Amino acid sequence: MDYQLTDGALAAYESDGFVVVDQLISAQETVNLRKTLLSLHEKKIGFDEGASFDAAGLDDGTEQRFPQILNARLLAPELEKSEYFKAGLSIAKQILGESARLRADIAFLKPPHIGSPTPWHQDIAFGNPMYDWKQVSIWLALTPADSTNSCMSFVPGSHRFPVLAHQPMGGDPRIHALECIADFDRSHVVECPLSPGGCTIHDLRTLHYAGPNNSDHGRLAYVLIFDTTPVPRQVPYEFPWREHRHMTARATRAQHWRQRSGFFVYAWRQRKQLRFRGMVDLQRIKNAVMATIRGR
Repeated sequence: MDYQLTDGALAAYESDGFVVVDQLISAQETVNLRKTLLSLHEKKIGFDEGASFDAAGLDDGTEQRFPQILNARLLAPELEKSEYFKAGLSIAKQILGESARLRADIAFLKPPHIGSPTPWHQDIAFGNPMYDWKQVSIWLALTPADSTNSCMSFVPGSHRFPVLAHQPMGGDPRIHALECIADFDRSHVVECPLSPGGCTIHDLRTLHYAGPNNSDHGRLAYVLIFDTTPVPRQVPYEFPWREHRHMTARATRAQHWRQRSGFFVYAWRQRKQLRFRGMVDLQRIKNAVMATIRGR
């Protein structure tokens, strides 16, 4: 599916740092994606390896408030053949240029009544402070998303902000989610309700938030993240909140899995990345390999 944003949508993205697309994929595609991702969540596939985790809790295997599956396509390869991936890449190339490539995909589930809010944050805060890069995230609703069950909200124009101060959610380094702790103007926040198959598209610096799920039904979303090749910075960013990222339960579990039995599975899954992501990602994989060896 070669999806093209309209000139108006591109102008809105350039002006506001985000844009809403009411219907990106077909109803049948929405059903197929929802079925596949709910099955992964229900079976907690990928939990042992740190791919499935609770981003808003201690992630100790108890009741999850914000379960996520990182790179779900590696656990269910049929996802990558969907029209969503094709449409997403087409959009990314419109915004980032022909060099756009897939960085990650994440399935977000917020269970009814207990689903945690997603704190205000900028996606760049999760990145490597040694580099600059461009990035676009496509947040696809697979169930209805509104103010009662956690639709996306944005601060228009915040993509022009510097990287603001962040910390682990609640100040607990064991929790994966980050929250912005800097002051910023929230008087012009835009809430973006969506029907299934609709999406929001935002820049890596755009401040965004999603509320708790207070409804009677789970809210499921699927995000594709595209970027460009990172360029080394002369002066690195200062991201002190990254210093304890290794302390999250997800990171610890992933490290133990690779040390015990999952190293070759991890390396095999990364093989495709080396063909198109370049030396930066090769170094990342090398670092993971060395960390695994040192831990044995």
